[in-house]
Amino acid sequence: MLLTLTLTTLLSQAAAPTMTDQARVADGNKNPKMAVPDFQTTAGNEALAAMVAGSVATEVDRTGLFLVTTSDQVRALLSLERQRQLLGCLDDCAGNTAAEALNVDYLLNGRLTRLTDAAKKTSSLTLDLVIVDSKSGKRVSSREVKATTEAELVGKLEENVAALIAPLLTGRQGFLVVIASEDGSVVKVNGTQLGTTPMTQRLQVPGGPHVIRVEKEGFTAVQKQVRVTPDQVVEETIRLMPSPDFIDAYERKQWALRIGAFTALGVAVAGFATFGIMQGQARDQYGTGAVGETNTFLSARGALISEENEANRTAAENIASEIRTKLLVSYVGIGFGLAATVTTFVLFLVGEDPNRYQSYRGPRATAWLTPNGGGGGFALDF
Repeated sequence: MLLTLTLTTLLSQAAAPTMTDQARVADGNKNPKMAVPDFQTTAGNEALAAMVAGSVATEVDRTGLFLVTTSDQVRALLSLERQRQLLGCLDDCAGNTAAEALNVDYLLNGRLTRLTDAAKKTSSLTLDLVIVDSKSGKRVSSREVKATTEAELVGKLEENVAALIAPLLTGRQGFLVVIASEDGSVVKVNGTQLGTTPMTQRLQVPGGPHVIRVEKEGFTAVQKQVRVTPDQVVEETIRLMPSPDFIDAYERKQWALRIGAFTALGVAVAGFATFGIMQGQARDQYGTGAVGETNTFLSARGALISEENEANRTAAENIASEIRTKLLVSYVGIGFGLAATVTTFVLFLVGEDPNRYQSYRGPRATAWLTPNGGGGGFALDF
């Protein structure tokens, strides 16, 4: 009788809602209950497994969508050996007595495995997470997390827990719009790539918390947790930070394109100018046929007609040859001018502002000396 009374008291204490839970209930939020018992592991990794189980429970609780019963509360009810017997199964386990005693809707079980390669002196960690429906005993979600270090494993928990509980939120769909400062950025939601920016369509995701990660080569990846309200659109704007090496490479490329564009523009102006000058000179040399006009093709042809001799013929042919040469040069000039115009347009269209990322640079100091050592200078760029 005393044992029964004690067990009943412990059950009541473990199942009783905390102040946070009471606030949720007061708000009318009927959140399902989830128990996170101790994770299974191999000998020597018990402390790490307990820490990981606590971190997973914290991540689930942070969502605000579940009433979480942690392994500490479970241990208050049952001895460690009894807990492993009743809650230790990782896969489907219908009719779980502990789950019924705790009055939870879901069990989040885990198994932590460490593999060591003695030859290479390396090790790896694998965390298997499974959510089981305590009433039906069916597995509803699972996730495998791999890492080479403990820090890396803990760092991956946030997005993997968000992905793990996502199937429980099916039917409560919301929409996510991700706007990144850089086109071509990869957008991942709960570790799954869903597209690249600019994204023309909204992402349909279950309501609740999600971890979005935006990354692009040469930029520092940005990861943050967002909460999506069912039937609502959540817009997230992400600003990526370029690395110094990326800024240097970007500026070299864009300045090269900009210089090339101005060079092509100069060639275009020279080509059109050549066309205009040569056309004008050719037109002047051809002449108008006015009385008293000299040194033109029309005047030389008139002299040849009035007095056909070798001198007049040679003068007319020389002037005609000069006119043809100038016309040819003008056509070559207009050809270069048109080609250079197209090149200028393309280079300006493809190129971007070379100073686009200048604001990301810190203050830069530059000092120099004259070749003879007689002077020098100092500059500070912001």
